[in-house]
Amino acid sequence: MQTALIALLLIAATIAIHYEVLRVTSLRLTHLKIPGRMRIIIILTAALASHLLHVLLYAMTFLFLEDFGGFGTIDGDRGHNLEDAFYFSITSYTTLGIGDLVPTGELRVISGTEALNGLVMVGWTASMTYLYMEKFWHLDGWNNSRKHKKK
Repeated sequence: MQTALIALLLIAATIAIHYEVLRVTSLRLTHLKIPGRMRIIIILTAALASHLLHVLLYAMTFLFLEDFGGFGTIDGDRGHNLEDAFYFSITSYTTLGIGDLVPTGELRVISGTEALNGLVMVGWTASMTYLYMEKFWHLDGWNNSRKHKKK
């Protein structure tokens, strides 16, 4: 029951972080006098920073639960420090799952939840990027230059 609650709290936290990062970035972008392509680069950079913050949140949770909670361990050849936890977390979040570090105990549930959470967050970023490209791509005259090249 505790593991499910922790997983839900992590999901809620990542949703809140991603929503706020995208919302604040979007609000600020509308007032800037910059090219459309630069707006897309900024929104992607902000989204990537948000994803890295999610990974760090999960990594710190893995370390905390491993050290103080008795929820299991992250087993493997490496030690149990923040770098290793971050590495494990990013392979879980991106569903890469290399397998050189493996969760045991209840950390398996949190790792699986992180993979699902990451999949949803990356999908959210992809759809947001598409919307921004639709909105801002034409500001640089990309559509006009492309039409001229086709003729």
